[in-house]
Parts: sequence; structure tokens; C-alpha cells
Amino acid sequence: MYNRHYTGKIELAVLDTAGTFCDGPCDLSSRWPLDDGRGCKAPVVPFYEALRQFGIECDWATIRKPMGAFKPTHLRMLLNDPKISAQWEEKYGRPWNEDDFEKVLAAFRPLMSKYIVDEDLARPIDGAVEAIAKLREAGILVGCDTGYYAEDSANLNKVLEDKYGMHFDVVTNAEKVPGRPSPFMVYDCMLSAYKMTNKVIPIEAVVKIDDTAAGMKCGNNAGCWTIGLYASGSNNYDELAASKPDFLVPSVAYVPEIIFGQIEPMLRRGMRPGQGLIETI
Repeated sequence: MYNRHYTGKIELAVLDTAGTFCDGPCDLSSRWPLDDGRGCKAPVVPFYEALRQFGIECDWATIRKPMGAFKPTHLRMLLNDPKISAQWEEKYGRPWNEDDFEKVLAAFRPLMSKYIVDEDLARPIDGAVEAIAKLREAGILVGCDTGYYAEDSANLNKVLEDKYGMHFDVVTNAEKVPGRPSPFMVYDCMLSAYKMTNKVIPIEAVVKIDDTAAGMKCGNNAGCWTIGLYASGSNNYDELAASKPDFLVPSVAYVPEIIFGQIEPMLRRGMRPGQGLIETI
């Protein structure tokens, strides 16, 4: 039963996908010479290759800027980037239009479907399988949210479950509800958890875990606890810190320690998320 001073345990953890529990940092420059060594490559590579099909060169740093957005939104933001839009006008003699957007998106879709289950990119981040197992052993429901298309996300999660035993209790994505930085993917996971358990989960009992600033803003907008992962995905420490998470840690491997050793003791003292503190490991 919800009350104004929730002092119970964490009931739901909502994790982003690439750069959070899979597709971590590694050197794949033998495959992609522009590889920056960071995690969350599975969305970067198809954007890069799709744009090249239209004669547009885009560096990985630029591609990473909108990370966390639903992929069509991400593409639209890239096409609006001054460097890319200038390239488009120079090559085609006019600004890009909606037909162009749809053509680039059509080129992107099969590439995304291919790379999301790529053996090098679908591999769990070190400690991810163990971390998620610890949460589930403690009775915490584990949710997955993402800016991927629903079909691609389902295919990736099947690979992770079949090959690595990584299971998610609830799943949502930005194709189903408005994505990050809005709070609705967190709320959708909460609704799915309610339908599964017939138990109302207060927002103070929810943790949003993400490697993007947009993901931290999503959690903050929802009113839940937020844990930013600064060494495993797209955004670095400073980018995540600017989005004011409750905690900053290198990777998902540290999440159980933060939940059991930091957040739950704070809850027992009647503390709430989003009080301006940033605890860092």
C-alpha cells in the first residue's frame, strides 16, 4: 500500500539496453576503423552505414549525441545537425525532406536489425548477467526499456536469454510509448509489473538504470531513483552528471551494491529520490 513516506524495498529496476547490460566498451576497429572504443555501438554503426549510402559522412561522436531517443527521432536529429544538413544540401542541391528521411530510415532499418544481434555487440557487459540475477534473487522485478524497434528489441532479448540466461520480467520501448527523456517507458514498465503481480509499486520503489543523459532525465521526470553508468555506454561522466542522477557508477555490475547498500537504507530512513545528491563510485 502506497503512503507518503515509503520505507520499503526496491521492487522494480528498469534498465536501458545497449551500453547498459549489453554492447559494452571494446575495440572493434578491425571491423569499423572509426570505432571509438566505447559501448553502445549497435545503434551507431547502422546510422553511420545508412548515411554513407546517401553520400553523407558522419563521425561517431555526432551520431552519439541524440543517443537514448527512439531511432526515427534520432535519425531526424542527425539530419538536422548543421554539419549533416550542410552536406546534404551540398550533395543534392536542396535541404533534405520527408521523402529523404523515409529513404534513409528504410536503409537504416535492416542494418539495425542485423547489428543488434551481432555476436560482438549482443554480448552482455561484464557483470551484467550476475547483477540482474542478484536483483531477481532479491525479488526485484527487472524491466528493459529501449529506443529500439519492438521487433529488434525482442530478437536481442531472445538471444540474451537463450545464450546467456538473461531474463527480463517486463519490457517496453519507444515504439510503444513516448521515449526518453519523457517518463513513460518507466511508467509502462510499472503498469506491466502491476498486471503481472496485481501489486501497486510506488515510484520510490523503482530504479532507472541507463548509460545516457536522456535516460537519467527519463528517471528524474518519472520521480524514481536514477543510476547512471558512465564507463560502459554512450555518455561519459560529465554528460551524465549534468543530468543529475542520484548515483553514478562505472557499469551495471555495481548496481546491486548501490541498491542494497545505498538506496534501500535511504528508503528505510524515509528518504526520497531526486534530492540533489550524486553518489559516485
